[in-house]
Amino acid sequence: MRTQMPSVLPLPLLLALLSAVTLQSVAANRGPYPPPTGVWNRIKKVDDYPVPEIARLAVSQHNNRTGNSLEYIRVYRGYVDGPFYRLFIQATDHAKARRYEAVVRDDLWPKMRQLVYFRASS
Repeated sequence: MRTQMPSVLPLPLLLALLSAVTLQSVAANRGPYPPPTGVWNRIKKVDDYPVPEIARLAVSQHNNRTGNSLEYIRVYRGYVDGPFYRLFIQATDHAKARRYEAVVRDDLWPKMRQLVYFRASS
C-alpha cells in the first residue's frame, strides 16, 4: 500500500516559513537612515547607560574614519527613535572643546552599533 504526502504543510511549519521570509524581506529593505517613525523622543537622563557608551563609540568611529584625535567629554542632549540615537556630544581636539552631532544605529539583533553620521554642531 502506498502512502500519500499531505498536500498542505502542517500549520506550525507553514507559519515558521512565512515568518522567516517576512523577517528576511523586512531586514533587507531597511536602510540605515532616516529613523523609522521620524519622531525623535528626548532622552531625559543622557548620563544613563547606554548613552555615554554610544557617544564614545561615535567619537571613536569618527576618529577611525577621519584620522582625527577627538576625545569624548560628555553628552549634553540626546534623542532616540527606534534603533537610532541622535546625540549632541562635546569633545575636544586637545586645543578646544567643541560640540558635535552624531547619529548612531544601535541594533539589538545582530548586536551591532554603527555610526550613521558625525558632524560639527551649529
